[in-house]
Amino acid sequence: MDLMQTEIGMVLNRAKHQLMMRSIWFDVFRDVRFKNQILDWIRYDQLFKRGVDEDGDMIGTYSEWTEMINPEKVAGTPYTLFDTGEFYRSMILVVLMDASFVIDADPIKIDDDGERTDLFQKYGEGIVGLTEENREKLAMECIERFNAVARKILFNNG
Repeated sequence: MDLMQTEIGMVLNRAKHQLMMRSIWFDVFRDVRFKNQILDWIRYDQLFKRGVDEDGDMIGTYSEWTEMINPEKVAGTPYTLFDTGEFYRSMILVVLMDASFVIDADPIKIDDDGERTDLFQKYGEGIVGLTEENREKLAMECIERFNAVARKILFNNG
């Protein structure tokens, strides 16, 4: 009996043709809510709540002078890089063909006086990177999602 003519053979054949890392990778990241969740780990968990970059280092703290100008920014608390929210809204996650992704944002900000600031130059590109803790959360979530997509393909449930 030819193994490929059995039910196991049919499953293996489907897997051979459909179970490609790249295909599953793109399926995992097709979910816009998942991509936004990853960006929110940066925007809110890291920047807004703790004011840290991808290394977990505090970006900086507001001065007393800053607090006098803007009472919402309390002296001694971490920079959030929120201000108008424009930087947060500009963040994107781009999925690449090599089963990786890049997180980017528009780092150029222009204040009320017309002064330009490049947030990447000032604070480092790590302000849009994931901390080790969030990389671990991402890895666990990717494994769950990857396995779900693989099961769906293997058992032809969709």
